[in-house]
Amino acid sequence: MTVEHPFRFAVVANGTEGPEWTALAQRVEALGYDALLVTDHVTDRVAAVPALAVAAAHTDRIGVGTFVLNNDLRHPVLLAKDFAALDALSGGRALLGLGAGWMSSDYEVTGVPRERGAVRLARLRQSVGIVRSLLAGAAVDVDGPHYRVRADAGLIAHDGPGPRLLLGGGRRGALEFAAREADIVSVVPPLGPQGPRDVTDLAPQRVDEQVGWVRAASAGRREAPRMNHVVWECFVTARPAPIVAALATAFGTTPDLVAQSPSFLVGSVDSVVDALWSRRERWGFSFVTVPVAALDAFAPVVARLTGR
Repeated sequence: MTVEHPFRFAVVANGTEGPEWTALAQRVEALGYDALLVTDHVTDRVAAVPALAVAAAHTDRIGVGTFVLNNDLRHPVLLAKDFAALDALSGGRALLGLGAGWMSSDYEVTGVPRERGAVRLARLRQSVGIVRSLLAGAAVDVDGPHYRVRADAGLIAHDGPGPRLLLGGGRRGALEFAAREADIVSVVPPLGPQGPRDVTDLAPQRVDEQVGWVRAASAGRREAPRMNHVVWECFVTARPAPIVAALATAFGTTPDLVAQSPSFLVGSVDSVVDALWSRRERWGFSFVTVPVAALDAFAPVVARLTGR
């Protein structure tokens, strides 16, 4: 049986400088969104964790989180310390989104080797275990294969449940790991060094398969994880046809796939609301993330569905 969590909505941005960032955070909160998330790439103008700390300092309610940090560029001890502090200083509003890394430029700029996916996923698994233990106040004594950590119990002081953990991916191994470990599982198209591998990975039948892996792997959990997806192309408009056609051309696919894929959302407020109900019924997607460009246009949908 599928658990239907109430709808929650987030905005994902890549950070802006100065007062525009604090104004954005305050507007996200005022419009009723549940969280402000930031991307994490070396080429982003603003670093993720400091940006989230500033956003938290200028808001009262919204969650502040990453979508997602590149695990290969962060040591788990320092990562746990950063997010324990962010969670404490924000009053328990931190969300740690963590991934195995994918974008080639992050590796080219830093000189960190971009190893094959299985190695990056194995390193992520070990990192998550270390972070979880440290946030729980436990001692950690590990010696490879990816990290060596010697930490006494209580190294990282933290009260409360700690940051929510978001994991995800597009391939089976990553999604099954997320299903077992995360509070929130994000289902995305499989990514190569530059982005989605193939337009067929955006098809709803592919999402059926991905969600099936998550449901099977999380079946033994006491509490089912919340399901997330990101609507990378989101347009709330009374004239959807030209936009759907343009997106189909840009992605080399058909208008039908654009209309059906959860990576896209184009239509009037009523039709978007109907689509989100259908997606939750089919795939369990209750935590929906939209790009910052859709912040204002999507707000009526947030008002209609939040908490339902």
